[in-house]
Amino acid sequence: MPISPDLRRIYASAPSDRRSIQTLELWHPLFPQRYFLTNDVQMWQFLLTAASTSPTPFLPVPFYVRQPTSDGKGQQDMEIQIDNVGREAMDAIEAASHNPNINITATLRLYVDQHNTPPQNEPPMMLTMQSITITAGAIVGTATRADVLNRPFPTELYRTDTFPGLNR
Repeated sequence: MPISPDLRRIYASAPSDRRSIQTLELWHPLFPQRYFLTNDVQMWQFLLTAASTSPTPFLPVPFYVRQPTSDGKGQQDMEIQIDNVGREAMDAIEAASHNPNINITATLRLYVDQHNTPPQNEPPMMLTMQSITITAGAIVGTATRADVLNRPFPTELYRTDTFPGLNR
């Protein structure tokens, strides 16, 4: 995941006057709205992309993200735990988790602690929630991106029903 020089500087030197802010966007067609969360103690207003003109409010909700490792296995899983998300979001996530045909999209964006700034990781990490466990106080899930190493190439399979000329 490429990050900006400002975020690299924060990670490398840990200055006392700057820090990084993790945000999480959750989306599903059954949701009444997109949920923008930050694991900070205060609400932040950030731009969703570098080309955005109006900031989006990110609500303070405690969550933990274990970012995926980059290895040769092809599968990159990210563990997400969201605590005390609120009844409306909890009901929406629970309803969406019962629809196995469409996954919840989770977008991880990293920011510096300054309002109205664009994300410091371009492009942001977009994953789909594969498994979700909902308890009284937390939502725990595994988000993954497509398994690109085990995908067949070419992606279009040549079958006799779609290509009748192959039938000899």
